[in-house]
Parts: sequence; C-alpha cells; structure tokens
Amino acid sequence: MVAQKSGSAPGGLTIGQVLQQLRIQFPDLSSSKLRFLGDNGLVNPERLESGYRSYSNADVHRIRIILGLQRDYFLPLKQIERVLADIDAGKAPSLPGGATISVDSILSLEVRFTRSEMLASAGASKALLDDAISMGLLPASEIYGDDSLKTLTALVQLHSAGIEPRHLRGLRTQAEKDAVIVHTSVLPIVKSASRVSKQKAVDVAREIATNLEQVRLTVMMRSIDDLIG
Repeated sequence: MVAQKSGSAPGGLTIGQVLQQLRIQFPDLSSSKLRFLGDNGLVNPERLESGYRSYSNADVHRIRIILGLQRDYFLPLKQIERVLADIDAGKAPSLPGGATISVDSILSLEVRFTRSEMLASAGASKALLDDAISMGLLPASEIYGDDSLKTLTALVQLHSAGIEPRHLRGLRTQAEKDAVIVHTSVLPIVKSASRVSKQKAVDVAREIATNLEQVRLTVMMRSIDDLIG
C-alpha cells in the first residue's frame, strides 16, 4: 500500500499526522489500525481524489473515543459501535450491563504533551516549570496532560503578577487536605472492584472538587474585598 504523504490531505490531517497526535496516548496505534477503523465504518475520514484519507479534528476526537473504549473498557468493536451510536444520538453512552459513562470519562487522558511541547504551549520558562515541580504543584515527568498545561499556563499568568510557585506552598498543603476530604466522600465507590465504578469515583470526586473550589473562591474574594476596603 502506498504510504501517506505529508501534505496530501489539504484542509485535514494525514494518517501520519493523526498517528503523531495519538501515539503518545496510544503507543501501539498503527496506520493499518486507522485504516481498519475506517474500513469498518467506525470513523469516516474524507477520501480525496488521490485515494488518500483526510482526517478532520472531529475524526481524531472519535478515534480517541474508540481507542479509549478498547483500552480502558475492553470493548469489542460491535459494542463500541453501540456506544458511538448513543453518542451520535446525544445520549449518555451505555456500557454492557446498563452502566452509563460520560464522553469526558472516556477522554480523561485525551491530550498529552511532551515537556518541551507544554513549555511552548504555555509560554513558560524551564525555570518556572522546575520551580512548580519543586513546590509540588506539577509532577516531574516527560509527558503531561491537559490539566498540567492549564496549571502551567495559570502559573505563567501568576508569575507576571509577581506570584511565584514558592508563594503557593500553602495552597498545595490545603489542596492535599481537601483531597483527603474528597477521597473519604467517594470511598464507598472506590471499594468496588468494578473498573466502571472506579471511573465513576473519579467523576464524582472531580465534581466535589469543583464545588469545593467554588466555595474557596467565594471565601477568598470576600476576604480580598475586606482587605481592599
């Protein structure tokens, strides 16, 4: 089969470019696997006159869902087709046994960046990232997720306001205490041996954390208003 040539899919992504985006998260992904998904109708990239496939961002999003369902939920293609049909119909995806999951759960590991990619995306210096790691605000890693990018981007903005990672030591300590509260709340779900239940625990924990953050923000802003007078 003729290899996909760079630039042969104007307005879309080539197979090679899709692989480049997804292989950090799915290292076993191959061009033949992508073609297989297309040949079986799970994803439908545009076919150009040359015969090459041109993938849109929506196609890549769909591929991530398919691969996540295979890897994390061990679903065969027939069941994945039913999950995709639910998503296409705007319904909550249903797993075998009747359990429902969210697309956000399936894509919880959607975006991955190398260290250099994250620095470039956030506009951060290596020194700022190193300081954030030393303060426990970010993990020491070569591969980072979207949450880490958002955190580093926020730290760049804080740095411009004169707030450095070392000033946030108390914030990290409080966050760790809050994590214990959240963990206690979801512990009954965590104790289940079900993989789906554990994902549900993550979803519930994230919702609780979001509510805690809203309360924290409200209290902090009230204190700031008092200080400003």
